[in-house]
Amino acid sequence: MARRPVKKLEELPPFTDADFRAFETHKRRSADFNPERLVLKRKLAAIGEPLRAAVKKAGEDLTLRTSIHNPYVFNGHSVGNLRLYLSPADKAKKPLRDLLGVEFAADTDASYVHANLVLAIDHDGLQIGLRVHERAWWDTQNMKGRCREREGAEEFAAALNALPESYVLTLHDWQREYRCGSIRWDDVLEFFRYFEPGTHRVRVTRTVAKDDPIATDVRLFPEVAREFVAMIPLYRFILWSPENNHLGMGGRR
Repeated sequence: MARRPVKKLEELPPFTDADFRAFETHKRRSADFNPERLVLKRKLAAIGEPLRAAVKKAGEDLTLRTSIHNPYVFNGHSVGNLRLYLSPADKAKKPLRDLLGVEFAADTDASYVHANLVLAIDHDGLQIGLRVHERAWWDTQNMKGRCREREGAEEFAAALNALPESYVLTLHDWQREYRCGSIRWDDVLEFFRYFEPGTHRVRVTRTVAKDDPIATDVRLFPEVAREFVAMIPLYRFILWSPENNHLGMGGRR
């Protein structure tokens, strides 16, 4: 008998110690552990469906994807984490493809090359939040263009400060963290002085250590759903759209 899809966050199976152990160092490059990781990948997909539904109910219709569970060229032949991510649907990508033209339209195909809402798991714990890939230059340039003046920087700071204080804004792999709840507009200007679209990725995330009781508690998932919904204004601020066009191409600015 086919298994009934999980519809409610409270019905989801929580993460376990075994899920974190799937990323032990000796397992990361070995295909022998693909079955173990595949079980976790499917678990993430099941978790992602009601998260996606919660975001859709709040007005943002996104596509659910999970990352590669086997060592492959795209992950450097090493699986250090797995993640579910919610990314723009094809319908939302079409105006962008029309703007960029044939030469760059194919760059938008991969779902991870966009602004995404992400829940990731690795050996040490969980990461929850919003990530913008370095190759998503249209979104990152759009964000930087909108924050060029004080008004936009204040709007960006307000969207960040609306999130729980456990979230931090980071630039690529740099150590500097801008903690949500206390980010000023001039912090935003400083951030974008160093930020290079097409080179740097952006993250607004929080980390949950695996020994934190909430990491292995089903109550985590309603919490993530609330935080994903809270991130929608920030997501919309960053994401290029015909109504939010600050690229200096084909329209408003």
